[in-house]
Amino acid sequence: MAGKVRFFAVRTTIGQEYNVSLLMEERAKASKIEVHSLAVVSGLRGIVIVETDIPHVVHRLSYGIKHVKGVIRGGMNIDDIIKFIAPRPVIEMVKVDDLVEITSGPFIGMKGRVVQIDKSRGEVKVEIAEAAYPLPITINAEYIKIIGRKEETESGVET
Repeated sequence: MAGKVRFFAVRTTIGQEYNVSLLMEERAKASKIEVHSLAVVSGLRGIVIVETDIPHVVHRLSYGIKHVKGVIRGGMNIDDIIKFIAPRPVIEMVKVDDLVEITSGPFIGMKGRVVQIDKSRGEVKVEIAEAAYPLPITINAEYIKIIGRKEETESGVET
């Protein structure tokens, strides 16, 4: 069973993923079709993922449902799905000079620019933009939200 493809994707109308998955769930229960799971992933718009051992079950589940556009040919590996559902820590995504908003603590709602990153401690030093003078503060990386990136020029010379 290790080599078998067990995940299949059903294309739907964007915004109707939950409705389609609920209808497919009811159909699976009523017909006693063997389905291990149905998943709607926020990173995959217009897709419902079906986990089953038998590929033709996906066609049987989705046939005739209003917002189903079709079944994507072939299967998906678990590695293809994990990159959408595994959360990435903010500390891995943030870079120096990124514009961020503070989401927790005494400086909540303030915007600033990342000056320094300490990945080992999970902290970033942010220079508050709304202060009258440069005010660097060190906060946990989980307390920030990236709102913009600094544009870099390839040549390094501004004209």
